Amino acid sequence: MIRRIFLLVTSGVLLLSAAEQCPDHYNPKWFEEASDELVLLLDEYFTDRNISLPPTLPELQKEGMIKVSAQRYELPHATRHYRELAFPIRPGLWRYERFDRHVSTTHLLIKEPEKLSEIRAINTYNDLLGAYWGDYTVTGYRMRLSPEDTRIRYRDSYIELNVDIYGLKNDATPLRYTYADILIRDYSRQVNAFMRCEEEK
Repeated sequence: MIRRIFLLVTSGVLLLSAAEQCPDHYNPKWFEEASDELVLLLDEYFTDRNISLPPTLPELQKEGMIKVSAQRYELPHATRHYRELAFPIRPGLWRYERFDRHVSTTHLLIKEPEKLSEIRAINTYNDLLGAYWGDYTVTGYRMRLSPEDTRIRYRDSYIELNVDIYGLKNDATPLRYTYADILIRDYSRQVNAFMRCEEEK
């Protein structure tokens, strides 16, 4: 009986200490400052157009997006279908996904005037966004720059950045141009909650 009480007390102490821990995964120290190049790009599509990051529902509607599922808003005719695949083709903000009330991903599409090679594509988007990526993975239909989930602080927003590229030279897509889909996942609420948690300790 005494042993059982001791185990319950020990478990309770461990749970309390775990509850007092702030989730270090969202510590702002893990987010590096946005490069000058990335700031210019995000300013052009968000700040200069008075669009929040992440966008609000009225802002999405003003951009012409419509609700296509419980979690997703998208511009009409934003993708081109090929067999069972779909490729984004509408430049600018074209898709918004909310996974829960804390995490969302905004898609920003950049269209190139021609088809790029793999090497030229990685160099182009490192120059455009600020040299965050040193490598890539590629299939016949998509290139993803790596490392994935690059953590960045842009003004008061804390984001993860990924880049998917479609329509490269000699790939299997029917696209006539190269498109880069920049995925901006927002973690600002979690980071702000971490900072509040740290202040209250």
